[in-house]
Amino acid sequence: MRVHGAAGREVILSPELEKIRCEFERVTRNFSGEDWLRAPEGKWSSALILEHVLLSYLSTTLGLLRAIHGGKPSERKATLRERIATLMVVGLGLFPPGRSAPKQAFPKGTLPPGSLQKVEQALAAMDTRLAAAEARFGPKVKVLDHPALGPLTTQEWRRFHRTHALHHLKQIQDRGTAGVRRR
Repeated sequence: MRVHGAAGREVILSPELEKIRCEFERVTRNFSGEDWLRAPEGKWSSALILEHVLLSYLSTTLGLLRAIHGGKPSERKATLRERIATLMVVGLGLFPPGRSAPKQAFPKGTLPPGSLQKVEQALAAMDTRLAAAEARFGPKVKVLDHPALGPLTTQEWRRFHRTHALHHLKQIQDRGTAGVRRR
């Protein structure tokens, strides 16, 4: 499907990221303002989760821009722990619960509830930069370091974001359906 990027141009998303876009649309289609703000005690609301996902896309995009403009992909080797974590998250699609978000992706409550268009634009911008990094460095080069998974290729970044978003989409769906059960 075509998505309008931040500059208003149409972008065709990669299959992994298109799946994310479709799932966000499906899960939140009937959300009310109350659904976006509902959260279990001590947990993020769906609006904060959406902001966190948006910030993760923006952070990845910024890192990719630095690598592309600097002409230097990641040069470090992944540790054994990072390789195992990458296998779990990227290879098997399993996202470990209970991890804290890195500071650059920690929500501040500044995104209005239901701002899916901003998320779609950030998703499109990130996919465009992933394609540019792949064109510049090649598909097998580790282009950018993830804070917990270490250096990843462009395809690994797409798979990480798919797994990450699906993990959070389940949380968003649970918060939305919690309101349905109470109504």
